[in-house]
Amino acid sequence: MTTVDRPLGLGELLAETIRLYSSRFWAALALGAVVAGTFLVVGVTPWGIDAVLLSLSLTCSLGAAARITTGDSVGEAWAQVAVRLPILLLLTVVVSLPFVLSVLSYLELVLFGAAWIGLTGFAIPVCMLESEAAAGDRFRRLAYVLDRTIALARAELVHAIGVAAALILVYALAVFALAVALGGVAETTGPPAALLIHLVVAPLFLLGLTVLYFEQKARAVSSPRRRKT
Repeated sequence: MTTVDRPLGLGELLAETIRLYSSRFWAALALGAVVAGTFLVVGVTPWGIDAVLLSLSLTCSLGAAARITTGDSVGEAWAQVAVRLPILLLLTVVVSLPFVLSVLSYLELVLFGAAWIGLTGFAIPVCMLESEAAAGDRFRRLAYVLDRTIALARAELVHAIGVAAALILVYALAVFALAVALGGVAETTGPPAALLIHLVVAPLFLLGLTVLYFEQKARAVSSPRRRKT
């Protein structure tokens, strides 16, 4: 379980993510297995279906990561994802699909992807962790999630976007480094290599976004704008 009660610098946030990964290693690998399995499937599906499957995988895996971060077992985390699936499907369209479309497209759009996930990505942890997101009808819950997400992003939007960009960069560099290592040392390529790479690397991205959510909550509480209201 992670506890972030103050604003963190980028290095501190990454260190907390690695600490969390180490402490919940097997649960983290279970998250990576879902992402890795999705990447294997999209290797044989049309591009449009690829985007939908990756978006749904990102939403559900990030939702499970949020629960795992608070101490849930893997089974309980995914049970909570199932309970909130109707709202998560809507968030897949609002949050994950624009992000996935951007990172699957041109390099310049990766910057848009980082900005988009830095602005909207808190919606999924909010949906999974905040009790207000479970109250009322579906549209009231969705309205709360989106309003709360914008409030968290506004606590320090540039910081949130910067961390999101750093997590994307770490993911890309780690995938490249592992691909080179597996191809050169272990002589493992193709689908087995892709499965192993995403199995190991994807949890860093998912847990990092979850730690960023907790860190933005701390920023929202400590910001001068919040203290004046």
